[in-house]
Amino acid sequence: MHKKIPLALVALVFLAFVCSRILPLSLLRVFLAISVTLKSLIIFALPVLIFGMLFSTFHKLGENASKIFAIAVILLCCSNFLATYVSHFIGEIVYAMDLSLVKISVAGELLPAFDLQLPKIVPNVFAMGLGITCGIFIPRINPQYAQRLSSIVDRVVSRILRDISMIVPFFLFGFLVKMWCDGIVILLMRQYASIVATMVGAIAVYLFLFYFFACGMSARRACPAIKNMFPAAVCAFGSMSSASALPYTIAAVGKNTKNKSLAKSIVSITTNIHLLGDCIFIPILVYAILKSYGFPRPSQLAYLIFALQFVVAKFSVAAVPAGGIIVMLPIIERVFGFDGAMSSLIFSLYVVMDPICTAANVMGNGAFAQLIDRVASALAKNKHSEMKPNLRRN
Repeated sequence: MHKKIPLALVALVFLAFVCSRILPLSLLRVFLAISVTLKSLIIFALPVLIFGMLFSTFHKLGENASKIFAIAVILLCCSNFLATYVSHFIGEIVYAMDLSLVKISVAGELLPAFDLQLPKIVPNVFAMGLGITCGIFIPRINPQYAQRLSSIVDRVVSRILRDISMIVPFFLFGFLVKMWCDGIVILLMRQYASIVATMVGAIAVYLFLFYFFACGMSARRACPAIKNMFPAAVCAFGSMSSASALPYTIAAVGKNTKNKSLAKSIVSITTNIHLLGDCIFIPILVYAILKSYGFPRPSQLAYLIFALQFVVAKFSVAAVPAGGIIVMLPIIERVFGFDGAMSSLIFSLYVVMDPICTAANVMGNGAFAQLIDRVASALAKNKHSEMKPNLRRN
């Protein structure tokens, strides 16, 4: 990615603020409608990207493909669980605060002038499974055909990513305008500053430690890696969609990793599953609402049950804004005893804070891709060292 992209994205945020103040409402609604349509187009193309990147990567990994995929899934579950469990201790701090949360209501909601939604023909999970299966078995059945297919797929994926990158500014602009028009940023700063500050501080520290660990305990390597992910985080913040920020995320992990093909595929797998922002934000909101309604702190056992169910439920999160809380609400109600008013409150708070949460999810996906890249490099190094004695014997 070009070095000026982070500055361009910040300028886009400022431009959206200015336009939201001076342009007529009818034109702002058209901008939002264009963004909604472009987002639908990106999500429509996502299964093709997922299939293509996974097929190409697993074809290149060869015999190590199944092993690396199994390790990735295990580490993904561990990462989600660890972030959720750590949030318990942050929630205890929030519970000790003097809180009295009320349901959020914005002054007005900007609606799109039109809504053209493309049908989602192939689910992302199906594309993921098909890409992995074809990438493992087709090379074993017909290596030459697999090589030709991989070459074609690489060209298609590269073209789609290039086209998406070109439309991202137009796609992002309408959603940024909506945020300013709805007054979400000002509302958070005025009424929920302490909660937002706690959440942002917690996720910032957690993400830094994650990158520090993924970069081999090196702050010197972690800081540039975080900087490279900044454009993807800004895109996710504005669009409230990890999938929409995928081209920027892929470009960033390409800079931060050695095995770029593997890292890109890991990002495509984890986009809607590895959600560190949700894992930290939702439990903190739970504790804040429990305190506001006079409920006691949850027991260690209750929270452990919640964390385990939370991790499993991540595999069914919908790729839409507020998809995380929609899936988690039944679990929260069952484990913590939330009633209708409390559920309505946590949903409202989550929707308003979704931009921050989504940006955190994207940053977490970048760190996870680096972690898998490091594991894959270690496996390749061990295999190479095992082959040397065999060659000497021969």
